[in-house]
Amino acid sequence: MVSSYNILFIPHLKERDKISKIRSKVCKMVYSTQALQYPIHMSLISGGFQMKNYIEFENELKKLCKNEKPLILKPKNYTSIIPNRFWTGIEIKRTDKIKRLQIKLQKLRNKHAIKKEEHQFHPLHITLAFPAKVENLQKIKSPVDSMVLDRITIVRRDNSSKPYKIYKHIKIGL
Repeated sequence: MVSSYNILFIPHLKERDKISKIRSKVCKMVYSTQALQYPIHMSLISGGFQMKNYIEFENELKKLCKNEKPLILKPKNYTSIIPNRFWTGIEIKRTDKIKRLQIKLQKLRNKHAIKKEEHQFHPLHITLAFPAKVENLQKIKSPVDSMVLDRITIVRRDNSSKPYKIYKHIKIGL
């Protein structure tokens, strides 16, 4: 079986702890635990993918990251709630710099992926609860003011019925 990969941003421990506390409270309020089964993360590209040559992909990703500078991510002041999508989370304000990085990552993904895919620019976000009945939830103040995107995390899944596991961190701007 061919492994499947994805490219994520996983916040540093200090931010993860703050987000984790609010995520567990929200999941308890909406009786949904699915989001708790995954690490706190923000997807940088659309969906997971299988690739032709992982080693070549990783080398090109390292070069790309070396030439980038760390980015400051600013979350919106309050959590977002989308009842018709059964979702709540922390939305990240999209900047031109993060958009450019996403486009570069998507091009690299498509260069090495078995199946190419158009990037869908969903709002950048960290999920707190999904799927969940969130229509009665109140917005909550974001637990973090900013986060530093100074590394990219590659996650891997060897079996489509299992969740992704952290495979490797790659520093940005070495």
